[in-house]
Amino acid sequence: MSNQIDQIQKKVAHDLDSSVDCFKIPCNNAWHFAELMCDTMEIDFFEKAQNCDIFEYEDVLSWCITVLDQSPSAKIMLTEAVDQGWVLALDDIGGCDYSIDAILKTVTLDNNAVAPSALGRSKFFRNTTLVTLIRALRDIWQEKRHGGFDELYSPEHVILLERIRAADLDVMAVLCAWELRAADYSDVWRHIIGTEIGDIAMAYLGYLERDPTAQYNGFALFSAFKQWFQKEDRISSCDRDTLDYLDDVLMSCGPESFGYKKPGKINIEMLSSLPDKSAYLQGQGSEILSDPIYASIENDINKAHLTHIIYDTEAVMVENVPFRDADLAQKIFPEEE
Repeated sequence: MSNQIDQIQKKVAHDLDSSVDCFKIPCNNAWHFAELMCDTMEIDFFEKAQNCDIFEYEDVLSWCITVLDQSPSAKIMLTEAVDQGWVLALDDIGGCDYSIDAILKTVTLDNNAVAPSALGRSKFFRNTTLVTLIRALRDIWQEKRHGGFDELYSPEHVILLERIRAADLDVMAVLCAWELRAADYSDVWRHIIGTEIGDIAMAYLGYLERDPTAQYNGFALFSAFKQWFQKEDRISSCDRDTLDYLDDVLMSCGPESFGYKKPGKINIEMLSSLPDKSAYLQGQGSEILSDPIYASIENDINKAHLTHIIYDTEAVMVENVPFRDADLAQKIFPEEE
């Protein structure tokens, strides 16, 4: 590993010893990112996997970290996760790709109910875990800089921003896979082409074939970003997850928890900031805000769901009765505030 990792080892030796009493690992299959970066898995991982000598999920995660260290973009995100003390877990979480606990600084990847030995032998599940980790690292990156959108923006704007964030996760997965391909880890790139985001990868590759310089000016990434919005199922699935989240916020915190700010073009473009300080959506914010392909809701169920949420945020609830007019509510229930 690099000299940077050697420095991390020294820092971790102190940090882990001093924090072990006050920070509890959430489950048995969880490790600090710093531990995994220090405990690297070289080529002998594959030999162990074929001989069924992989008994711990830690070995699989260490292999993932070792591979991602070869991607410049992923390496920066990994280093930040280490510096912030994040924990990585591999567990059965019911089919969800991953979950993040921002308070405990824990990200849990789904193991697809596969044992460590089988996960090590299976090229498909091994690369699936790797790609999921890339998306989770990007989500951690975004969480630090933007957090949740509901505190600043109204529900209809949260829908748009969550779409952009979801598209960005897949774009970053494609970018890191391409960087790993250049580092002779081509299996990851071939794996992505065969997944549900294969069309995004092909859009990125197609643009690079026409203009090789697009790898450095962000145009190829923007082409991949636009491709994300070409599949209605992908958009509808993202909207359903966001609407369910908005329901939870509304139920737990009330309508006053939502903001009233309208996102500007800079807010949009900042969501695409890369670890190298560039932004592939730079100059595209106005187009994204004005083009219906990015913000319109075609799914009738999602559209009705959003309408109900907006209605609930504008209504005044008194004795479980919704009112559009606060003065009217006061007249009917004068004893209630």
